Amino acid sequence: MSFLLIQNPGVAPVEGFTLLGVSTTRDCGVDGVIGQFGSGNKHAINVLLRAGLKVFVYCGKTRLDFQTRDDEIDDGLTRKAIKRVFCKLSGTSTRTIDLGFCLDFGSIDWSDVGMALREFISNSIDRTLREENGEFLPALEDERLSVSLVSDDKVRARDGFTRVYVEVNEAVQKYIAELSKRFLHFSSDPSQVKKSFLPKSDRNINGKKTAVIYRAGVYVREVEQGDDSVYDYNFNQDNFSLDECRNTSDYSVKAAIARLYRRATPTELVPVFQSLVDQKATYEATLDQDYIVGSWETPKEEQKKNWQTAWEAVAADAILCGPSNTIVDFVERKGHKAKPIRSNSFVEAGRRFGIKTDMQVLSETERKGREKLPATSAAQAAVDTVWGWITSRGLTNSYNKPIVGCFKDVMSSGSRVLGFCDDTGVYLEESHASGVTKMVLKTALEEVVHWVTKATDNSRDFQDFLLQLLIEALYPNA
Repeated sequence: MSFLLIQNPGVAPVEGFTLLGVSTTRDCGVDGVIGQFGSGNKHAINVLLRAGLKVFVYCGKTRLDFQTRDDEIDDGLTRKAIKRVFCKLSGTSTRTIDLGFCLDFGSIDWSDVGMALREFISNSIDRTLREENGEFLPALEDERLSVSLVSDDKVRARDGFTRVYVEVNEAVQKYIAELSKRFLHFSSDPSQVKKSFLPKSDRNINGKKTAVIYRAGVYVREVEQGDDSVYDYNFNQDNFSLDECRNTSDYSVKAAIARLYRRATPTELVPVFQSLVDQKATYEATLDQDYIVGSWETPKEEQKKNWQTAWEAVAADAILCGPSNTIVDFVERKGHKAKPIRSNSFVEAGRRFGIKTDMQVLSETERKGREKLPATSAAQAAVDTVWGWITSRGLTNSYNKPIVGCFKDVMSSGSRVLGFCDDTGVYLEESHASGVTKMVLKTALEEVVHWVTKATDNSRDFQDFLLQLLIEALYPNA
């Protein structure tokens, strides 16, 4: 029989394994620690016992041997058999501690042997960080902090250390084979524990290339659905939360990742910008702009500088545009270089961070994909006619007659726009305004009313004006 040995310098209190809710890590003030709930060790013990695995803990010279005994609960209606969990101490004590829970505690959510190993290894790292003023690398290098396989004749105490021994089965062997992916601390570059943006490497366990998510260097999950990612991501305790099963959702992950980009450095931003410019389908291209930087927030000057520097490194002085070819064409007609990217969210976020986008270069009409053209004779005649109706009834609101033009909708939008009004005048769709028909007069009337009221469709002011015009036409002498 072989055992997995998890060792760290420092002697954990017996209560850390036997008293539910005890966490000496929570609020300890040391950066990089992982634990917070005070339940992980106890859940881990139950997971392993349910799997039929032996688990021994040595707190210094005190040995903890976890077992179960049969018991029965009577609720007045039925009698139910349970297995009560207890711990036998040896070495420095001969106490037997009833842990106050049965073997079924946590069985609905804590069902994976890997969850137990994660807890023991995380706690081992935490104790090392607390022992060594926030550092774990020296202890890792001289194997005071270690995770290794040993034979059963090597199961023994070590003074001044905490040692956890777990009987090895196939699930334990698989987890240890994946240790470098599950803990950045045990990867080829342990310094990554202090980084947020991790360039893609062979970290995925599911065989995909979606984003792998870590918290304080500990594997949390992989994004289940979506495109390959530019980065894997590592969060600290303050900007990423877990439930007590140490899980989180894809939605929460995506929001947290987007928020990381607020404080990203130019070096971290450049690979993402390059992937967007190269039109690659990436997970990052799907991030939500309001999580990157909300419309109600004001980016800091340093953040703006970082984004601008990164964009310049990728695209020089080009204008940041969305994926629309029409928008790109309008920008380039105005003499600018245009760099379209896959993500409208990054376009809007880029604008908020001070990168020049098509919004600063194009008018609202152009951004809607409308090309202004000279008025057809029918368009001019229709607006002249409508203006005559309004002026004869004194309803111009002191506005001069608008300039008349036509437009061509060069961007497919799924619905046909027949006319619009902006600060420069009234415009009718070119193919629509080929003759002075009732429909063209109706369109001209609608846009001229917008011109003299500055009111939007379906607003009360717009309705009142049309009603007033109708009354004036029907009862001119009233």
